[in-house]
Amino acid sequence: MQKSLVCDIQRFSVHDGPGIRTTVFFKGCPLRCKWCQNPEALKFENELIFSEDRCIACGDCAEACPNGAIRFESGPRINREICRNSFVCTEVCPSRALEPAAREYTTGELVAELIKDREFYEPQGGVTLGGGEPLARPAFILELVQTLKEKDVHVAVETCGHFNFESLRPALEMIDLVLYDMKALTPTLHQKLTGKDNELILQNLRKLVELEIPHQVRMPVVPGMNDAENELKAIAQFLVELDESEVWLLAYHRLGESKLSKLDSELKPLGIKPLGEEELKAKAEVFANAGLMVKSFNFSMPPK
Repeated sequence: MQKSLVCDIQRFSVHDGPGIRTTVFFKGCPLRCKWCQNPEALKFENELIFSEDRCIACGDCAEACPNGAIRFESGPRINREICRNSFVCTEVCPSRALEPAAREYTTGELVAELIKDREFYEPQGGVTLGGGEPLARPAFILELVQTLKEKDVHVAVETCGHFNFESLRPALEMIDLVLYDMKALTPTLHQKLTGKDNELILQNLRKLVELEIPHQVRMPVVPGMNDAENELKAIAQFLVELDESEVWLLAYHRLGESKLSKLDSELKPLGIKPLGEEELKAKAEVFANAGLMVKSFNFSMPPK
């Protein structure tokens, strides 16, 4: 039975596909988007989360750490360079200031956990696989999707699009809905914003279209990053050429920034002010003018 690290299982989600969803956040992602909302899910290995506001300075963690990575100098300090993520400290922390970022599940354990919510998300909802990048673990995802579909569960997946299509094709053909993110179309811009170019991402989207796998294209709109008018026009034209009929615009928010101080993260807070609804509508006009139906969580705009 396959195993995978899972950061969180979120119940009663309403923005991760149709109906009420139970969303699984897998650990590990090939991209490094500067605005990442779930920085704890970026690394493929497990890591230590330290919530300083919960710490009661009891010192139990420092005594338990086998590597001497925790010291109290006008407050607790973790030396991440010598921390080996044994997580012994998390076992003795009485206030849960120290926690592993993820827990390992077998497919059987994860299915058993997800099925607990069945009476809440049926009949319109289901399970959404998110992250991180859920499709970065093909064998686990195939086994998981097969089991969920045998139980007649609606399965959606959120993906950045950077995955091996052929290894995942059997799973993709069973998945009910692929929520497909586009960060940018210009290769150099995509590389700058995410750490990877987008050639594979665009190829995979074309394959989804060719195979008529149900999907929604979504774009996080991040002020000053990917929202220049020429970039939006290029994305809109690309989607029209793919014969897409709609696009979802996701307004950037800053909730992920509060997590960065708890991690040994390469990302830094951007300090960007999110777009207001009217500002997002102005961006949506670009897509509507190209003939696309534009949707967001707060409004929809028909094609013009």
